[in-house]
Amino acid sequence: MSTDDYLIASVLFMRTQINRHGGLLMIIVGTTGNLLNICVLNERSIRDNPCSIYLWWSSLFSIAFIWSGLVTRILEGYGINWPNHSQPVCKARLFILTVCWSVATWAFVGASIDRFFGSSASVTYRSLSTVRMARRFLIIVLIISILIFGEIFYCYEANVPNVPVPCYINSSTCQLYNNWMNILYNIVIPSGLIAVFSILTIVNVRKRIVHPVRLTTIAFVTRHINRQPRMRKIDQHLRKILSVQVLVLLLLNLPIGVQRLYASFTSNLEKVALRVAIENLAYSIMVLIRLVPYSISFYLYILSGSIFRTAFRNIFFRKLRRTQISNQ
Repeated sequence: MSTDDYLIASVLFMRTQINRHGGLLMIIVGTTGNLLNICVLNERSIRDNPCSIYLWWSSLFSIAFIWSGLVTRILEGYGINWPNHSQPVCKARLFILTVCWSVATWAFVGASIDRFFGSSASVTYRSLSTVRMARRFLIIVLIISILIFGEIFYCYEANVPNVPVPCYINSSTCQLYNNWMNILYNIVIPSGLIAVFSILTIVNVRKRIVHPVRLTTIAFVTRHINRQPRMRKIDQHLRKILSVQVLVLLLLNLPIGVQRLYASFTSNLEKVALRVAIENLAYSIMVLIRLVPYSISFYLYILSGSIFRTAFRNIFFRKLRRTQISNQ
């Protein structure tokens, strides 16, 4: 066996182990965490907050994103490739994966915008921070995502040779469109909007500190439309955990964006087998990295938000009491 053949075999082995064990770990951690997120965000003390609606939707679509992105990779690690060789399954899985990625990402954009509205001294802006507005925003995002990525049913094919996975884009034109739409719609534009509205939120908070008397007067006059002190406290904690989540999201979405750019610029180049194997290994790693922020959100929320910890503790002890009563 030549040196190149040995290196290729080693790289393929590493890729198989990453898909098999890394993917399974990500599914367990991500599914458990997001299901717990949904339970906590359904708590009466939290669910009426607009920001919680965005986080709830993000958790729900993250579960579908994780499963549609990793199940086939885990099966591939065990030599089961039929999902990638079935035309309907290939197209449907990629469509669900991409749309769910979009909605899960744009839910954080909506939460950042809501955080800006809620921190504003303007009554008009604060009036936009509502549950109804959150639901409208998310439904619009879902519709736009479906329209943008409907091309997947045309562009993706099963059994495509010499690509990272058998279920892949069937032409250079489709690859160009798909890569750039993913880069722009799922990474660049959301990241830019999150950064802008995060800065604007900081500006709002500083203004409220600099002008305490005037803002106190405004708050007194508009008390009937403002949140109660407990709700404002929940607002602050939700914004805190959102800030942590957004930072992780921005950092870990960057590698897959770089990979998409690289794939677009090198799609027409002839590559030796070793280079293809290394690129496929890198792609598998990037896929796992991309899924990390959508898998660990619950654990970030628990670490960074006391209200979230309290709600989770209440759910745990309530379930424990019910179990004890039912066993008596």
